[in-house]
Amino acid sequence: MGERIRPSKEQLLALYEAAVAFWEAEPWQGLYDADLICVENPLDGEIGYCSVMGKGGQHFGLCVFLGMRGLRGFYELMELGDEKEKAQAVFSQDYILCSFGERGELDEEDLREVAGLGITFQGANAWPQFRRYEPGYHPWYLTAEECVFLTHALQQVLEVVAQYEQGEVDIDFDQARTVLRKSEERDGKLTWQTTPWELQRPVLLYEPLEIVNELLLHQLRRAPRSINAVWEVEVCYLPVIIQPSKEERPFFPRGFVLADHRTGMIHDCHVYEDPGEDMFQVIDRLARHITNFGLPKEIRIKSDLLVAVLTDLCSKAGISLQRAASLPQVEALLSELGREL
Repeated sequence: MGERIRPSKEQLLALYEAAVAFWEAEPWQGLYDADLICVENPLDGEIGYCSVMGKGGQHFGLCVFLGMRGLRGFYELMELGDEKEKAQAVFSQDYILCSFGERGELDEEDLREVAGLGITFQGANAWPQFRRYEPGYHPWYLTAEECVFLTHALQQVLEVVAQYEQGEVDIDFDQARTVLRKSEERDGKLTWQTTPWELQRPVLLYEPLEIVNELLLHQLRRAPRSINAVWEVEVCYLPVIIQPSKEERPFFPRGFVLADHRTGMIHDCHVYEDPGEDMFQVIDRLARHITNFGLPKEIRIKSDLLVAVLTDLCSKAGISLQRAASLPQVEALLSELGREL
């Protein structure tokens, strides 16, 4: 990660002012969290897909999903019904969040920030808090650029809400219809315009991995075969926080997990940092385990990624690969690891 430059006092004041206006306007009275509003970042042109939270009367705020990766995460959260699956999905989300709650929900850094600006807030759930959620990282404080874009998003969403209430724009998530707020700089100032926008759901496709290493395949085929062994295999972010120092942003490590479906024994839980190593780690750890302990009768997986990684290997090694709706032994381990988190 590059250097994270914190916002200036002026940038923070503008952000809090926009948050207060958003809170007072109560846009959740007319919009559901699925009624996305698009705001283009003047800095780099990336689109923020803005979800107004609060219609249910529990969680209030604005969540700005960033770019195609953020939008894909939004659809994932919308479709996941199981709370355990949602908890795991949070580790791969990409958004900026402005949430409103009680003073006691803010941490020491938040309170120092508010005190340093000389501001306070009155009323239930009136205290704003700002966080950056990024795949593999613990929620963290905003950079200067993130602060400025969230300020824009809060302001421009209210502009669209006003247009929506007057019947000037059409927002319908089921029909993939919304609007985009886009800016143009004139005489050193930004002028914003609203244009109709069609939501397009991003699709993440993994290229199937072909195993061409004949030596590896020979070693796997020579391994003794277990008649009854059924393994669960998963690769994911582990619900364990790692923070080398107080100054560094905490992160969640990746993990390769291999469990015995019948006995619940965890045969392997290998930790690494870079998601770009997923394919290598899966093949390497699985091959080691097969070489040392033998071929299983069946391997059960859940994700599209592992379908792409293991289909060819299992076919050539004579292992039945089955996609399952759940991996109970792996999920039990993740739940246990996540208790303290």
